[in-house]
Amino acid sequence: MTWLVWRQFRTQALVVAGLLVATAVALAATGPHLAHLYDTTVATCAQHNDCASARARFQAQAKWHNALNLLVLAAPALLGAFWGAPLVARELENRTNLLAWTQSVTRSRWFLVKVAVTGVAGAITAGLLSLMVTWWASPHDRLVNAPYSVFDQRDIVPAAYALFAVALGVVLGAVIRRTLPAMAATLAAFAVILFGFGSWIRPRILSASHSTGVFILPGPNSIFTAPRGVGPRDWILSESVVNSTGRVVGTYDPGANGPIEGLSTAPHEAASLAVAKCASSPPLPGRSPAGQTQAAIQQCVDRFHLHTIVTYLPSSRYWALQWSEAMIFVGGAVALIGVGLWWIRNRIA
Repeated sequence: MTWLVWRQFRTQALVVAGLLVATAVALAATGPHLAHLYDTTVATCAQHNDCASARARFQAQAKWHNALNLLVLAAPALLGAFWGAPLVARELENRTNLLAWTQSVTRSRWFLVKVAVTGVAGAITAGLLSLMVTWWASPHDRLVNAPYSVFDQRDIVPAAYALFAVALGVVLGAVIRRTLPAMAATLAAFAVILFGFGSWIRPRILSASHSTGVFILPGPNSIFTAPRGVGPRDWILSESVVNSTGRVVGTYDPGANGPIEGLSTAPHEAASLAVAKCASSPPLPGRSPAGQTQAAIQQCVDRFHLHTIVTYLPSSRYWALQWSEAMIFVGGAVALIGVGLWWIRNRIA
């Protein structure tokens, strides 16, 4: 049975293997140059006081970074649609399942062997692609210094996504029984699941840490000043601003940018009331005009005794989250395979 499944699957597997080899050759040819460029420009830019130009030169050389990230993110969905969805749907559509089920092989073994071969191949494919891109993009990731921003495009989770996507495609193919509609449904369902998981479930998988600091207005470039203990590599989940009684007066969006001069539109929406009351504070002497306004408003805001409470996931928990999320998707794949097996045995004549 395994040999039969491989013969049916080998053309697709060999095509994807060829694409992987071509990608590996391209990344191996450009990766060392990218790492050397980082070590000789960005890593030493502080000594020459030209970090802005060094970063710009490096990012110009790493122009394929976003495309590779998108490829890693799309690969599991494509494997689920093109490998998983047709696995059972095409057999049902062409009625070839009737021949297979009249032989000595049971439905259960027929289904499980097909899913095992395809699922493992999909996980290996996505895993190898992820590892190659993780290696190639490591200099760029060090420059950005935000590991959670590319969390679902690095290391081991893409392999788990691929296994889940293949299982999802198999189940949808068994239920829909039509290849093209099953492929489209797999792409749509996987995209919705991955987006929903990243938005609502991933931030809640591990227990978050909390840090409290004095509320400080952003500087002229609107850079958020995190409380002590929160590093640039940490994943900030939420910020709240509380007053002296502990009442939350709002939330803070670290991605919001707004003008500082006069602070008529404060980036900290949470403290809008305090800032509005302080916006007309007279400038302090001995500073530049922008600095006078900034310092005066900060001095006024301090009288409200506002504090910022940050909920975050430390960078040290990156791998714990990687393994936890991977296990969730592997568990989801196993559950889907169970559903598909039940459907094949009980719902298809």
